[in-house]
This record gives sequence, C-alpha cells and structure tokens, in this order.
Amino acid sequence: MHISIEKKTDCCGCGACAGICPVGCVMMQPDDEGFLTPSVDLEHCTECGLCVKVCPWLSQASPAERVQPPDVFAAWHLDDAIRHHSSSGGVFSALAANILDQGGIVVGAAFDDNMVCRHIMVDTLDTLPKLRGSKYVQSDISIDLLHSIRAELKSGRKVLFSGTPCQVAGLRNFLAKDYENLFCCDLICMGVPSPGWFTRYIGTQARNGHLISSVSFRDKRSGWKRSVNVETWTDGKQRITTSMANIYRAAFQRQIALRESCYVCKFTTTERQGDLTIADFWKVDAKYPQYDTDDKGTSLVLVNTAKGREWLARCKETLFTGPADLEQAIAGNPMLQRPADRPATRDTFYPDAMHMPPRQLRRKYRLYPAPLWRKVLGRMKRQIHKVYSLRSTVCGLITP
Repeated sequence: MHISIEKKTDCCGCGACAGICPVGCVMMQPDDEGFLTPSVDLEHCTECGLCVKVCPWLSQASPAERVQPPDVFAAWHLDDAIRHHSSSGGVFSALAANILDQGGIVVGAAFDDNMVCRHIMVDTLDTLPKLRGSKYVQSDISIDLLHSIRAELKSGRKVLFSGTPCQVAGLRNFLAKDYENLFCCDLICMGVPSPGWFTRYIGTQARNGHLISSVSFRDKRSGWKRSVNVETWTDGKQRITTSMANIYRAAFQRQIALRESCYVCKFTTTERQGDLTIADFWKVDAKYPQYDTDDKGTSLVLVNTAKGREWLARCKETLFTGPADLEQAIAGNPMLQRPADRPATRDTFYPDAMHMPPRQLRRKYRLYPAPLWRKVLGRMKRQIHKVYSLRSTVCGLITP
C-alpha cells in the first residue's frame, strides 16, 4: 500500500506521491543517475495507500470538457521583444500575463542561484522572465509548492501551472479536483535529462574559479531554426555554441540522457493533460509557409478543453493565431504520437556521465556535430531515396 519503484521505467519523478503523504514519509531523493525518485520511510508509513492512488503512472485524472481532437493553431506574441526572448513564439508569456492581470499566480520552471531547476511561483510581470525559455533538465516540484498551489486555489485565486505532461498529471491527481480557477499548460516533451547530470556538467565547466551562472538553451541571435546555446559565467564571459557542439545538449538531442520512463511515456498522445498545449511548430512552413516568414519563432498551440479555448481567446490582443491541422502538428512534433526512441548507448551513458571526464565522454558517445562529409552523404542518400520513391510511384501509375 505504499509507492514502490521496482524499475526505473515506473516513475516519472512528478513528486505527487511525496506531496500527498499525510505523515511526510515519502521524500524525493536522487537515484544513482541523479533523477529524483520517491523514497519511503517504512518505519513511519501508515500504509494509507494515498501515494499509490495519486501516482499518474498508475492512474490519470483527465481534465474536464476535453476537446477531441484538439483545435490546432500556429501562434506568436505580437511584441517582438517578448517573442525574441522566448524559445519559440512567446505564447506562454501571453497566457501568463492574462492570469497575472487577473490577480493570479503563475507556476513554472526556473533556475535558482545555484543553477538548480525548480518550479516556482511568480505573481508579477517583472518576475515572469524567470519562467521563459526551455530548460532541458527535469525540474523539482517541492512538497511545499504543491500545498501552496492547493491553498491558492482554495482561496479562489487563479493559478496557471506550466510543465511537462506528467507534471501536470501529477498535480491534477494531487489536487483530486478540477478547480475552475486552475489553468494548466503542458509542453510537448521529448524527455528530460537528470538534474544530477546537469549539476555535474555545470561543475566540470568551471573557469578560473568562476561557475556558469546562467544558460540559454535556445538563444535566437542566429534565428529560431538555428538557435544557439549560450552559457554565461559569474565573471560575465560567455560561450556560444550550436546545440550539437555542446556536450550536454548533444546528449539530450541524441536522446541518450533521458529518464528511463521517457522512453515508455504514457503522455505522448493527442489526449493532453493541459487545457492548452504549447510547443515549437516545427515544419509549419511545409504546409503553412505564411506562418514562418521571418524565422522569429512560431508556436504550436493545441486547445484541449473548453476552458483552454476561452483562455486563448482572452489573449487575442497580444497574440497572432492562425488555424492549422493536427496532421502537420504531429509531423513536426512526433511525441504527440510516440515516446522517444531509446538508444542502445543509454545502457552505459549514465554510469559514465556521472564519473567520466567530459572530453572522454564526448569521444566515447560522439557528442559533437557530424563532420561535413557525413552531412553531405546524408543529404545525397535522402535525395536518392526521394528520386527512387518518385520513380516507383510513376511506374506504378503507368503499369497496365
């Protein structure tokens, strides 16, 4: 009658089980890979079963009034400055501002002073930038935060919660009630790397006693499609790299640093946990070129509930929205249909990542950009495949 993680695939790390325990005997502790995982104090456990009941991996609380299939939009913030400092189109900023303007609070992921990613509450526009941008590491949702969210909702205050689908599902299960003043926005998520691995990476990048004080994983100085990784040290110096030139980002992009549960994720579906779902609208130009004319960033928005539809409508003065279709949304975001693929190298990556020097890790797992000849060869193979496919189609049409 208590939560028991027998396999790493059994836990998404949402923290709902720790939050619901009435005697405080469930704590989220780092496992050997640095992922937060529940640990139960069996001596004080009353076997009430609440931690099992609340687990979103075992049962999911669906949002009310779900729209299926969801409405699909391409969108971006009309303020170019906000759009520029956002990972894609800046839709989250408009949604959050709407809640703040009504006296509500916004809960999302932010890096603290020690570069630990945690979910925090903000209640002013001045503090909202902390929540902008992608954080390619799993965030910590504390027990105190979960209880604060519930208290704010019970007081009648509007709350926007933003996170991965499993985090939204965990919150919904913890609350055990679909509050009218709760607004949930989930992300289309490929998976999350370990907080322990990120902390170790930060530690290995120290320069002359100076540590990395901020990271922008998706800086748009070179455009939305060619966004770069910008790391800033405490002495103000910066390092700007492409994603595959950065060892941490390369491990994420190649899907070898994800949580084991991400490879069997139960939330990679169009039946979303949020009232709204947001993501980059990759490949939008293939069918809707009018939605990507300036390379400044285009967001995908899925409207999953009637509440989400009304919420998005209230943001019409700050957002451009254009209709699109679910087929194209899936084409650019395959995690709407399936989990990330698990590479064979995932078996050994974390034992190595937590101990091996970065240069050695980079060489062993080839965490660097592909050489030019490999890129050219890849393009040639794709072109040959296209020509062969077209030839086969034509031959099939003219065969008597």
